[in-house]
Amino acid sequence: SITRHDTHVEIVSSGEQMKFDEIIVACHSDQALAILKDPSSAEEAILGALAYQENEVTLHWDAKLMPQRKKAWASWNFLAAQPAADSLPIVTYCMNILQGIGSIEDPKPLLVTLNAGQLIDPDKIIEQYRYAHPVYSLESSAAQQRRNEICGADRVHFCGAYWYSGFHEDGVRSALDVCQHFGIEL
Repeated sequence: SITRHDTHVEIVSSGEQMKFDEIIVACHSDQALAILKDPSSAEEAILGALAYQENEVTLHWDAKLMPQRKKAWASWNFLAAQPAADSLPIVTYCMNILQGIGSIEDPKPLLVTLNAGQLIDPDKIIEQYRYAHPVYSLESSAAQQRRNEICGADRVHFCGAYWYSGFHEDGVRSALDVCQHFGIEL
């Protein structure tokens, strides 16, 4: 847990109590909000509007979720399913294109699919995971614009991909922003 005092910030983790002048919280927005002992109303509003959604992630080589014509394959491939209010998006990333790994002509293309593990041939699954990804909305966009209200306030700085477009590089970008606050240019 994180507790702010007049002269320092206290972190208690695994029973150990530590004191710091300032801290950097580098995790998902919902996790950051959960570990603040007394979040401010601005922190509750801003971090609370930056929601996450859990997705099933499957690493595989089953090309049936890709367009039939390989010339139509893209880095990101969206599968339009039956519309339902609670349905999760089905997206397949072609890692051969996205990361420049091998070729799409390989007999076992390297694919990552979100939320469609049941549609993939089990014999072609390499691994399955569950990840949480940022959910973008008008509310989250407005919260991103209010970032400076909470970053650095009361000696707590927040880093995460949620401040930008949700990619790993965006998490690094937000960390570089915090570095600038401390006068560090990288």
